[in-house]
Amino acid sequence: MPAPRLSPAATLVLAVLREEPMHPYEILVRLRKRRDDRLVRLNPGAVYHAVDRLERDGLVERAGVDRDGNRPERTVYAITPAGVAAHEARTRELVRDIPPEHPSFPVGLALVHDLPLDDALALLRERRAALAAAVAGQRERLDAVVARGLPRRLVLDAYYELHQTDAEIAWLDATIADLGSGALSWTDEPAPAFRHRTTPPQETS
Repeated sequence: MPAPRLSPAATLVLAVLREEPMHPYEILVRLRKRRDDRLVRLNPGAVYHAVDRLERDGLVERAGVDRDGNRPERTVYAITPAGVAAHEARTRELVRDIPPEHPSFPVGLALVHDLPLDDALALLRERRAALAAAVAGQRERLDAVVARGLPRRLVLDAYYELHQTDAEIAWLDATIADLGSGALSWTDEPAPAFRHRTTPPQETS
């Protein structure tokens, strides 16, 4: 029977348990400390559910009980050899595969021509400002922790996100400039060959 497909959250849980056994709440704390909640939605329920599923599938096992003062006992989990293999296989898939994704922004771009030009410009500028604010200082902070000794390979995801955001901001700047100058017309009509077309035109060789 093939191994179940690991969710991104379960894969992150296995990554933490490869370092050392721990209980689910400690897993959550460590993931949040690394800001892995940028990548997937992480809360206590999600982590406990992932651990339960991983245990049922034989990818983690109970390794003991942790007691801290008067707090209730908490079960500590360790990754199994099958869990290590599953984690590595899923990581390979996540890096290699290009699954279909459906972000909402391209849908908005496909429809924004129905809005007045002033509204479209305002929305694009608003998005640009929000993106710029979200990453303000982030590159400097990231470069600083790398300079202090954090291996860059451990934060490739953060650099990738910055690159993606930089590219979108550059595209927004160019599009906003074209709309403002008139290089991108908001009023021209499609040529007859493109009217009432329900599918994108096919490229000709």
